[in-house]
Amino acid sequence: MDVRPIAGKDYQALDQAGGYAKLFGKNIAKWTRDGYVKECDCYVFAEEENPIGGLCFADDSEEERQILDFALIRMDEEGSALLERAVKLGAKPATRKFSYNLYDDTDQFADILSLFLNAGFVVAQEKMRYVRENPLPLDYPGPLRFRNIAETGEEAFVRMVEMVTRGTLDSLMARDAERLGSRRAAREYVESLKEIDFNPHWWRVGYLDGNPVGLILPQRFSANEGAINYVGTLPEARGRGYGLHLLAEGTRILCENGITKIYADIDVANKPLAASLELLGYAFKMEEAVLTKSL
Repeated sequence: MDVRPIAGKDYQALDQAGGYAKLFGKNIAKWTRDGYVKECDCYVFAEEENPIGGLCFADDSEEERQILDFALIRMDEEGSALLERAVKLGAKPATRKFSYNLYDDTDQFADILSLFLNAGFVVAQEKMRYVRENPLPLDYPGPLRFRNIAETGEEAFVRMVEMVTRGTLDSLMARDAERLGSRRAAREYVESLKEIDFNPHWWRVGYLDGNPVGLILPQRFSANEGAINYVGTLPEARGRGYGLHLLAEGTRILCENGITKIYADIDVANKPLAASLELLGYAFKMEEAVLTKSL
């Protein structure tokens, strides 16, 4: 088997291959059409020129590339070797790390996890996915007042991300802050989220009596799907219910802008956030493994 850049003829062949290979082809066709990914960052696994799967990369930051989608009809040791070759092909001169968010939503979860581990990836974080599927806007009164990033300025917003990361229960963000330094980690995190979707009137800081206590970053994925991609409170403001009000504000913004399916992925250790999500109508859907490989 071989790894090569995806070509126009491969989409029909992936469709004919069926299963997860077919879904992979449809995802890449849509994402490239929508400008979400570049076709040059997408590869297929081929057996005698016939595609049997593939993967697609995108940049999280200058040094980190994310695998957005992965599919392979047959899971075996050769699959791990194919993944290793694809990673080498997808690396840029500045790339130092690859990541992949693997969701437990298919019968291949255990096999894909094993394949990635055999290819040198490690489980950097275990997470839980919560989803709210409710078209009704959320009305949750709370004590906070909000200003968006257009009002605070981006540097002040980055500073807030840096401050709320202190003592965070998100293990991956805590390690990034330790590895890169708190300000650089916050800056790179904000830049990576801006690549997904950036509406400056949605990204908000919450204030109590004029003093900042936390922030919320709601984002749109499609016409009716979005996510709470970051929420955090300052260390000195934790345990007072402000996180619930921040979540409610982000949920309200998404609902009022036509988002009927809202995702929230959180660290398995963040029990307070899980409880707040459930209070606002989010339901646990699946586990998730964040896999990383350093070069």
